[in-house]
Amino acid sequence: MMSRRLLLLLDVLCLTGVLWCAVLIGALFSGNALVPSTVAVTVAAALVLPGFTAGILTNQRTLRGRRPQSWYISRVWSPPGELPRWEMIAAGVVFLAFWLAGISAFTGLSETVRPGDHIAQDRQVRHEQRFALGVLGGVGTGGTALAASSLIRQRRIN
Repeated sequence: MMSRRLLLLLDVLCLTGVLWCAVLIGALFSGNALVPSTVAVTVAAALVLPGFTAGILTNQRTLRGRRPQSWYISRVWSPPGELPRWEMIAAGVVFLAFWLAGISAFTGLSETVRPGDHIAQDRQVRHEQRFALGVLGGVGTGGTALAASSLIRQRRIN
């Protein structure tokens, strides 16, 4: 079992990653890339992925009662049921916003960019960055909700 303090730290880092992605996507929508893509995506992944992983691992439940058909399964993953309804709705709306930001980046991508066309190359890079940040923001939103649900469950148990 993961300690509450570590899980809280990973949840805060995940939320920080979500905010990082949101700020950078907002700037990309206005036409400005605040940081290079490698920095933006690396920092977002470093902030988001540990919290998401912790949320997935801490939302496993031991099976009780009726066993599944597979004899080797003793634990199953469960969705974050401990969160209040309004928090689940807010997480869903934020996830949808990141999903739309990432998917809408495809509309501006081009298969062929001329080697000397710096404006088109810059636009292409901004769209690719927006897609990557949209995916990581969505993952971070899910990770934040999962980790928060685990924290609530641990607090109720203790």
